[in-house]
Parts: sequence; C-alpha cells; structure tokens
Amino acid sequence: MKILVTGGCGFIGSNYVRYVLRKHPEDSVINLDAMTYAGNRENLAEVETDRRYRFVQGDIADPEAVRPLFEDVDAVVNFAAESHVD
Repeated sequence: MKILVTGGCGFIGSNYVRYVLRKHPEDSVINLDAMTYAGNRENLAEVETDRRYRFVQGDIADPEAVRPLFEDVDAVVNFAAESHVD
C-alpha cells in the first residue's frame, strides 16, 4: 500500500510514519509537510534513507502541491494541524 501522510514531521505524524515503515515492510509512505513551527525533519532522520519513504515539503492548502501526490496513493492519513497548545 502507498500511503500519503500529511503533517508527518510533527510528533504524532512522525511516530505514525516510523510505525508503518517498521510494521508493514510492503508499504511505502509519502510525507507531505509544510514544515511550520511544529514540524521537525529530525523526527524522521532514521527513515530518510529508506527507499519506501519520500518527503515532500508543501502545504495541504495548496492544490498545486497536493494534486500530483494523489495520483498514485491508496490511502491518506492526515496529521497536518496548527495546534496552539500553550
């Protein structure tokens, strides 16, 4: 299965990405993240070289960034959010 994960560089999203790649060796992940204050690519440093993982910097509110990613995915998991918990 090919999964598009939005917000995959955040705390919850990055844990999900690592889980999928660890537990489902037949699956691949495209991680779309806008890299705002909550995103950190270091959260996924251990999977950066995994051939089943691809990072795309972009905003889910930008149809031009999102549209091509939907062409070849089986599922979308949305973790993209603007959380302002103080």
